Amino acid sequence: MREANAALEATDSLQILADQVESKEIGENDSAPLDLKPGDLVEVRSAAEIMVTLDADGKLDGLPFMPEMLAFSGRRLHVSKRADNTCALGQPRRIEGTVHLEQLRCDGSAHRGCEAGCLFLWKEAWLRPVTVAADESRPTADCSSSAWHYGWGLSCAERTGAEAGQHSYVPGDGVGFGQLPGASRKIFELLRQGCARLRFGNRSFSALRQLLIYFWGKAILQAFKLWTRAPWNADRYKKTPATELNLQPGEVVRVRGMFEILRTLDRKGCNRGMEFKPEMFQFCGRKFPVILNMERRIDERSGELKGFRSPCIVLESVYCQGQRSFCQRANYHYWREIWLAGNNYVRGRTCRHLSWRNFSGHR
Repeated sequence: MREANAALEATDSLQILADQVESKEIGENDSAPLDLKPGDLVEVRSAAEIMVTLDADGKLDGLPFMPEMLAFSGRRLHVSKRADNTCALGQPRRIEGTVHLEQLRCDGSAHRGCEAGCLFLWKEAWLRPVTVAADESRPTADCSSSAWHYGWGLSCAERTGAEAGQHSYVPGDGVGFGQLPGASRKIFELLRQGCARLRFGNRSFSALRQLLIYFWGKAILQAFKLWTRAPWNADRYKKTPATELNLQPGEVVRVRGMFEILRTLDRKGCNRGMEFKPEMFQFCGRKFPVILNMERRIDERSGELKGFRSPCIVLESVYCQGQRSFCQRANYHYWREIWLAGNNYVRGRTCRHLSWRNFSGHR
């Protein structure tokens, strides 16, 4: 009941704003494409200015303005990268006039507590460029990685209205990235994507290196899957092991080695339904702080809030770098606890202390 009432109040507030600016029009110069580039300083428009750009469903060109983004109205932020190249439901897509601002991620407060931590998508029409001659006395938002990796928005911006997690988002009935198929169009030429990345400074030699890392990991997984289907492995690689580390946010863990992780996968390259992706091999042997043990996230296909039956660990700065389709979404990779090692990790004793109650076949 509390969530429903809060949602109604949020809807009423948005309607009041819309009524206040119904007769207001944005100038031609404001509506023109900004052609923003990484590093540009911009200011997020006021809620009233943003509202006049939205249709009856709260969208601009099919992309919804998420309630969590209202907290940044009036803030000055730097463009981290363009979001023209993205993906939806595993397919590369093209979305025009959209950027990412620093590392601002959704905290799920208006989306039933979703913990996916997706990057916000900002239409250029919701931003205004800040020139060097502008008043530099105004503070810019301090959205450092430490502040936004640990909590996704519980710092940096003053919250207006109820505390995070006390309301649900009803208008639009969807998540920003869940609306991408309607807000973007398909891409059939990867060359065009590469030229766009080069134009906006998103492409470098490191991008080529990441692409090679992806194909290297893909080859390893394909070889592993072929091995699991060999006749002498007919009774193996069907069930997968698990271990309980009870990891807490801020705890530093080490990603296990490649062969240690392969021993925990089934024939599909999964552990208890969670896929180990080719891009994740590059993190093996490295240490990262834990952000959280994710309990729920909204499924992009169905829009339903789904929970995890087994622990799903999210690590700081460990996210997809768009190797497959030059995507800029930077979604976090998900980890099983068995793929990680705590402070008592001893190399060479990988699987001797693990729980094998529901597992058989690995030797």
